[in-house]
Amino acid sequence: MEWLKELNEQQKEAVLSTEGPLLVLAGAGSGKTRVITYRIAYILNMGLASPANILAITFTNKAADEMKERIKRLVSTQSFSEMWVSTFHAACARILRMEAHNIGFSNNFVIFDTQDRNQLLKECFDKLNIDTERLDIRYVSRQISNFKNQLIGPSDVYRYGEVDGRVVEVYKLYNKLLREYNAFDFDDLLYYTVVLFQTNPDILEKYQNKFKYILVDEYQDTNHAQFYFVYLLSQKHRNVCVVGDDDQSIYSFRGANIKNILEFEKVFSDAKVIKLEKNYRSTKTILSAANEVIKNNYYRKSKKLWTDNLEGEKIFLYSAFDEVNEAEFVASSVKNLIESGLSPSEIGVLYRTNAQSINFENVLSAYSVPYKVVGALRFYERKEIKDIIAYLRLITNPHDDLSLFRIINVPRRGIGNSTIEKIKVLSEEYGVSAYIVLLERAKFDFDKKTYEKLKGFISLIEDLKAEAENLSVSQTIKLVLDKTEYLESLLSSKNEEEFQRAKNIEQLISAAAIFEEENEEPTLQNFLNSITLSSDDEDTQKEEKVSLMTVHAAKGLEFEVVFLTGLEEGLFPLVRAEEPIEAEKELEEERRLCYVAITRAKKLLVLTYANNRRVFGRLSSRQRSCFIEEIPQKYIQVVNSPIIKTHQKFSVKINQAEDFSINNLQVGNKVQHGKFGVGKVVWLSDDMREVIVDFEKIGQKRLLLSYANLKRIG
Repeated sequence: MEWLKELNEQQKEAVLSTEGPLLVLAGAGSGKTRVITYRIAYILNMGLASPANILAITFTNKAADEMKERIKRLVSTQSFSEMWVSTFHAACARILRMEAHNIGFSNNFVIFDTQDRNQLLKECFDKLNIDTERLDIRYVSRQISNFKNQLIGPSDVYRYGEVDGRVVEVYKLYNKLLREYNAFDFDDLLYYTVVLFQTNPDILEKYQNKFKYILVDEYQDTNHAQFYFVYLLSQKHRNVCVVGDDDQSIYSFRGANIKNILEFEKVFSDAKVIKLEKNYRSTKTILSAANEVIKNNYYRKSKKLWTDNLEGEKIFLYSAFDEVNEAEFVASSVKNLIESGLSPSEIGVLYRTNAQSINFENVLSAYSVPYKVVGALRFYERKEIKDIIAYLRLITNPHDDLSLFRIINVPRRGIGNSTIEKIKVLSEEYGVSAYIVLLERAKFDFDKKTYEKLKGFISLIEDLKAEAENLSVSQTIKLVLDKTEYLESLLSSKNEEEFQRAKNIEQLISAAAIFEEENEEPTLQNFLNSITLSSDDEDTQKEEKVSLMTVHAAKGLEFEVVFLTGLEEGLFPLVRAEEPIEAEKELEEERRLCYVAITRAKKLLVLTYANNRRVFGRLSSRQRSCFIEEIPQKYIQVVNSPIIKTHQKFSVKINQAEDFSINNLQVGNKVQHGKFGVGKVVWLSDDMREVIVDFEKIGQKRLLLSYANLKRIG
């Protein structure tokens, strides 16, 4: 087994320690996947088990497939058809296919996807006479999912604190109907496998005997049901190896429980612990910064990443005036790096919330830099944004049937599909738009109850049209949100997804405010035109692209250069809890998220924050993140200009505009701007980075000299 020589001492120890419970604490970039695959290969080559005696759990089907291929390359003489390498859900589904009849289901059960689940929940609501306007189906769906992931059945819910009685009733009926339909949802696969084991000791013993070796990847991301599944199966041979990093536990909002990895030795008192602290990815400087940040967490295992890599560049820190300037700096730097030979795919732009992508999308598009938004839709393709845009289009053009049908029942107002289909038929029959049908014919062509609903919708649009005539674009969006209560419903939810959607709408208002500042004719129609052009500007080129993504989406990835943006209090860290204990827990998870972000960078890390940021369109001052303060100054280089790359060295670009501003510009000078025309300098910042110009046509504007490209004309 020559390949054992490829491992460092700690990796090799983890591979060779085959007997008994083992916790492998694998720091970022420390080669944990290699440890798991080599460990399985070693077990097979040494004849300690056959492939059928091994259960290896990963979190994605792709990771499972890759692991199988790696093992096959290391062990050429074995048959792998009987080896279980899969996700938790796939492993449980496989068990239930053979054993479901023991818990009252047929083995030929069906698995309900999210759409099936929601449809069945709607059936439960109807049977229980629960109004979907008063209780959100998605909220109930999440609650039921949380209960199942914690192995809490309908009869046990009240033991775990206060809960809406309607949710419990839906949960009971939902489970009853699933059994009648001989169906499992995804959460049931784990839930009922544990139930199977608990109620059938002989079946549990059969699988305990079968799986002599159990390995679990990304153990820090497991929930309670997943933990208990592994615990039950491992009790016979106790050869359970879990690999993970508590410092990268960032999915509590999905039910992940960091206690599973932190308290592994409490559950398995004879467990051996091996730390993989050698990092193969990043420079010494980047790792030092990561260590300095994460050491501030109390609830963690002690470890410290190190590397044989070079010291590397200092971490660049840019202080932006606002989010637009931040995006300009990032885009200019990205363009420079690509032009100097760096591939776009080697650059990652990370942010805390999806809503932040819009500014980077806008500027990168303007600079013709190819990019992709990873793990999310482009900003203007997101449902909540398209909904609000549809209202705006309908205000400017009531005959836009596409927009009308999109939002006629959004938010829900009791206008069903059959009514919508009838409107379409009448529109074609009368040869007029759907809006005219509703405005002039609804009273005659629909029953009284339906007519009242349609009348309410038309009255809403008419009111919006009338009031919007004298409002700015951002004010019009706020008016739509107020009249429809669209945003209110999102903000009232405690779910992370709904919160992100609310942040996207908040960012849309800010985008409108920026549009108003930068355009001479900031009309609603022009705003909609600019969105259409942005949405249609799809990159059809085949070249590689810069990755834009949230830090959550970046886990498991790496880039030569990482821009970590929006490092401000209230944004990153994003802490929403009011109770001190909960707030501290959230802060620790945010710090783990920052640690993940830092360790994505291989050669260069660039941190940015804005001193001002628009919240619902209004510019408000910001305080830079505590995470920046936790990085010692010796690792940081403050920069004021875009970054460039010359050969292997990264540096900053001092452009003509900055030289000009420092050496020549004074209050009272007359200047020319490409868009705003002629104006007079009325204020300069002490560091000569910002200027206020009183333009003859549009009045005063605050600009950044490094990007304004002003020309002095007097």
